[in-house]
Amino acid sequence: MNAPVSEKAAFAYSAALNYMISTRGHSLRLSNTTIVFWAENGNDGYASYFTMLFGGSATIDESDIYEGMKNLAAGRTISWQEAELDPDEHFYILGLSPSSARLSVRFFLHDTFGAFVKNMQEHHARLEIIRPSYDTRPSLSFRQLLDETVNQKSRDKEPSPLLSGALVRSVLMGLPYPALLLDQTEMRIRAEQRITRGRAAIVKAFLLKNASLSSNYNQYKEALTVELNENTNYQPYLLGRLFAVLEGLQQAANPGINATIRDRFFNSACATPGIVFPQLIKLAQAHLKKLDGGLSVYYNKQLGDILSRFEEDYPARLSLYDQGIFQLGYYHQVQTRYAKKEEK
Repeated sequence: MNAPVSEKAAFAYSAALNYMISTRGHSLRLSNTTIVFWAENGNDGYASYFTMLFGGSATIDESDIYEGMKNLAAGRTISWQEAELDPDEHFYILGLSPSSARLSVRFFLHDTFGAFVKNMQEHHARLEIIRPSYDTRPSLSFRQLLDETVNQKSRDKEPSPLLSGALVRSVLMGLPYPALLLDQTEMRIRAEQRITRGRAAIVKAFLLKNASLSSNYNQYKEALTVELNENTNYQPYLLGRLFAVLEGLQQAANPGINATIRDRFFNSACATPGIVFPQLIKLAQAHLKKLDGGLSVYYNKQLGDILSRFEEDYPARLSLYDQGIFQLGYYHQVQTRYAKKEEK
């Protein structure tokens, strides 16, 4: 009685929904959220291309997908699978999740196709970061990002249903990322003392988008780069770089060591550097004595270059955003170390 709908209308929308959910190319699953999408003119090419943006394809070169994304975001029509895709075409995206015996609408978005693609392109640009040579993925899908927030060794590897819906909505609408994304990523970093390419990309993208109103944003941006920035003096970033060099020094002095300073000190160094770093610098002197002349000079120079940039004492504590900057500094420095090994 509170929302009367005719039998004809109820039949029409339920039949259309069932058709799109059962038809490949008009829907996809992300955690417990079913995402359904369609163009107003009914052309299946729009939904097909949108599916590729979410997860790519084994048969289609991703460079073609991203080239098309660039053109659509700039307002240009593209050809896709014998269809002409107009960036001004109206496009609809519906997010549904089960709720007892009913459906819960997570989001219902309506905009031009070009506007959605532009927001996706900006999201992918924020995620760009230096990656290991074995990681050949050009970009990271929603599913791959969500996987970074859960323990892959646990029985239940499903990411938070709340996070999956909120992440998709924020990206497609160009809104700030949900706070839960950073919280759960940081939780995994602390639990594993490990920063993967995906986690580093999440931290970078989150701070680029969400920290724009912070008074430290200009300093943050110096660290939110694709690869190592050797010219910034922002202390949390320098601390992350310093920790990576100290870890490399320990490994060089003790080949084959099972547990490094990362396993014992990473979390505390990231949160309370004022307590941990004096101990680590003292430990480094003992490691330097074990190295031959060439390696000792190499690590002494690296340590000296970074330490000379410090303009104040080690801070007692780092904020959550500064901890993210620390982790990026560590990740960038480690990737530089691995790149040099591959060159050799």
